[in-house]
Amino acid sequence: MAIHTDPIDRISLTGLDGMGRVVGIRDNTTDINGRINALNEAYSELAGLIKAYWRRRSFDYTGSSTPALVAGTRAYNTPTTSGAVFDSVGRLYYRQSGAPIDVPVLGDSEWIEKSATRTADNGYPEYARLVRTSSAYQIELNRGVNQAFIDSVTTLTLEYHISLAPLANDTDTTILPRDLALQLIPYAAWIYAFTQSDWPLVDRLEKRAREARAFFLRHDLTRTGRPRQLRPSHSYTGIAPRRVARDYTRT
Repeated sequence: MAIHTDPIDRISLTGLDGMGRVVGIRDNTTDINGRINALNEAYSELAGLIKAYWRRRSFDYTGSSTPALVAGTRAYNTPTTSGAVFDSVGRLYYRQSGAPIDVPVLGDSEWIEKSATRTADNGYPEYARLVRTSSAYQIELNRGVNQAFIDSVTTLTLEYHISLAPLANDTDTTILPRDLALQLIPYAAWIYAFTQSDWPLVDRLEKRAREARAFFLRHDLTRTGRPRQLRPSHSYTGIAPRRVARDYTRT
């Protein structure tokens, strides 16, 4: 790709060295809105395809953060950052003696069974759920934190995923690393060809678009660097009249 801006901005992705070159437009102005729309559609679909590291953010609730931990308070707004709109919870936890202690985020029915709302129940959070008010997403704890938690633990950490903001200006850049940002070009060009009813171009770009999508999906497998683990078969066989002689089952 003959794109030299780093990070890669919107005009580079849609312009004559980007989508323009792929779809046969040799300038940065002809049907630029159509190319921008196709690029944003490709960006939303591919970059939002998995909850990968580029969508992951972290926020520490403390006694001095915004919002701050307050004794007796159970619900806290999720963080808001320009260009990083909250989408979903990844993990909620705190550390005690250096060790992480998870606060599982439950569904509504299970949370109601395990929540405690009396003032006397304030203390260390055990469970949480995600709720939506008229103006914000909130993390609601099963009990309000008490002052001892704030003084002793000091930090409740939320790891979360963001939704993707469209590229609104020519100088806007994606949240993707360079190699992934370049994969937006053939996929967006494929979408653009559909909008132009250019079926020969759609056919020619389909293979390259599928490869670009697979390039993104590959990160779902390589992020941890560990293969999926087989589970011992005896975990599922229950009580049997004879001993299970094999360690793993085959499918």
